[in-house]
Amino acid sequence: MLSFIVALSRTLALAGVLGWLAVAPAQAEVLLIRLAEVSEVPGGGVPAPAWRAQALPDDWGLTRPEFGGELWYRLSLETTHLVKGSQVPAIYVERVCSNLAVYLNGSLVGSGGQLTLPYSRNCFTPQMFTLPQALLKPGVNTIHIQVVGYPLRQVSAAQRSSGLSVVRVGASEALRPLYDQALWWNITLPKVITALLGAFAIFIGALWLTRPKDTYYGYFTLWIGWWTLNTTRLYVIDPPLPGPWIEMLVPATAPLCVSGFVLFLMRFLGRNVGWINQILWWQLLVIPLVFLLGGPERIYQTARWNYYWLVPQFLVAVAWFLAVSWRVSRRDFWLFSVILLTMVAITLVELAAAFLGLPLKMHMGHLGGPITLLPLCLRLIWVFSDNLRRSEELNVELERRVTEKSTEIERNYAELANLRAREAVQDERQRIASDLHDDLGAKLLGIAHESSRVDDRGKLAGMARQALDEMRLSVRGMVSEPLRAADVLADWRAETVQRLTAAGFSVDWQAAEPPAGLLLPARTQVQLTRVLREAVSNLIRHSGGRHGRVVIGFPPEAMTLSVEDDGCGMDAAALGAKGNGLGGIERRVRILAGRHTWQTGPLGGTWLQVWVPLGSDAPQGASPFSSLERTGHDPDPV
Repeated sequence: MLSFIVALSRTLALAGVLGWLAVAPAQAEVLLIRLAEVSEVPGGGVPAPAWRAQALPDDWGLTRPEFGGELWYRLSLETTHLVKGSQVPAIYVERVCSNLAVYLNGSLVGSGGQLTLPYSRNCFTPQMFTLPQALLKPGVNTIHIQVVGYPLRQVSAAQRSSGLSVVRVGASEALRPLYDQALWWNITLPKVITALLGAFAIFIGALWLTRPKDTYYGYFTLWIGWWTLNTTRLYVIDPPLPGPWIEMLVPATAPLCVSGFVLFLMRFLGRNVGWINQILWWQLLVIPLVFLLGGPERIYQTARWNYYWLVPQFLVAVAWFLAVSWRVSRRDFWLFSVILLTMVAITLVELAAAFLGLPLKMHMGHLGGPITLLPLCLRLIWVFSDNLRRSEELNVELERRVTEKSTEIERNYAELANLRAREAVQDERQRIASDLHDDLGAKLLGIAHESSRVDDRGKLAGMARQALDEMRLSVRGMVSEPLRAADVLADWRAETVQRLTAAGFSVDWQAAEPPAGLLLPARTQVQLTRVLREAVSNLIRHSGGRHGRVVIGFPPEAMTLSVEDDGCGMDAAALGAKGNGLGGIERRVRILAGRHTWQTGPLGGTWLQVWVPLGSDAPQGASPFSSLERTGHDPDPV
């Protein structure tokens, strides 16, 4: 398995590095030095230096893993190798760790920073210094390179152990492109991307604060926040803490990155597994304690086992996410698959370089990690904006529904208030009706019985009984339930025929068959009963005829009532006067939202026609005769 990882890592590293590292076009002007002499004391020191040959690059983690401190490299070059006409000579070191200083013929020409503990950290920063021609001498010139660094046990990865890369000497014009290129890819571009990634981390963290329920924003912030802080080592070459503690800080806090990464993937797909959460949170506490117990002298070994524990979590989380997202979200699958598989490749390469000896000329995590994370940041911002848009749409819909419900509640409240008012009116009617029936009705009935004994002709008793009938009719109008139209017509016929016959009139009663199941509301029944009674009374008292005709019809959603006689008719003066009888008829028809006309009929006498609606939507209490009242003209006959 390890051999497979090493082979895969070498292939990926070779494919990545070849595209980034270029060779200066003027190769003839650059001398590539792959062999030097090495000693633990500088030339001329006491005791006398013991120089021995050393191939470059020299990785201390492989050649001298237990050595830390100061080591000197010596290069001997002819003047002709250093001076090419008028060009300024220079020396270029692609990589040194942790720091170096360059001397030409015993004189310092440049250094990367502090050379005493704690050393300046320049592990991936290229170094280039010009070689002043004033320090050159004819013949052989000696270049000393002082390298300082930490032993392997005090660093978190082999590529962060001390060492010196190959050395190039030549014209500064030829070395400058190499230096600028390495500085751009190793330092400048990672700094820019890290700053941008840090801005995204702050922004996404702010998004999480606005939507705390979307916890994947918080875990993503934890993940990329750690990565951003880890990459800030490029900005600070002289940290305030000793080098070993800085080396310990990175792997000891790596569980923040892995736990945030795993929890982000799980929450992004809406998954939450309790025991996995517990493991991830516990390792945030346990792993730093393990590093503290191991101390600065066991950093490398502890970091190795730490990454062997964390990297499988990373790989399993990636495989799980891709498998689940393939089923639930194809769009996220394609984006995440590119990002996550790229991160897997970078992780394997970094793991092989850190613990399996794979040589790297640059820290791929500093560049590749932020580059792969930026598209993911943009995706999360898009998800947030899309959720915000949907939330606004839902808010608009919610406001619309709230408005509708508020209107409905107000309408229901108004209906409830009206219902309570109607109930109160009905209760009062019931009380009045009960009083009329119990008190006045009993008294009228008593008057009728007593008067029948003292009045032989029974006129007073008849009048009392008529008053009793009227009272009962009023009570029925207030409290009765709707009655069948056929029953009402039967009562009307019996009463009308009896009254007209008793008055010496012949009667023609014509009533159409009412629609099946037709019920007349008590109000309609009472008002039409009184209209019919008043019309019959007028016929008996004022017509002067001997024949009466009553016609009742049922057109659609309405009822018609016609009363006609063969008498002398009704003159215009009588119509204009409208006494209590005629005015009562008009008022009662208007209460039922109906229409009526008075005119001379086919029999030669007065002809009353009444039309009232029976539909449920008929306007109650409205007056269709307002125009008649204003103009004095009758509406069209029914």
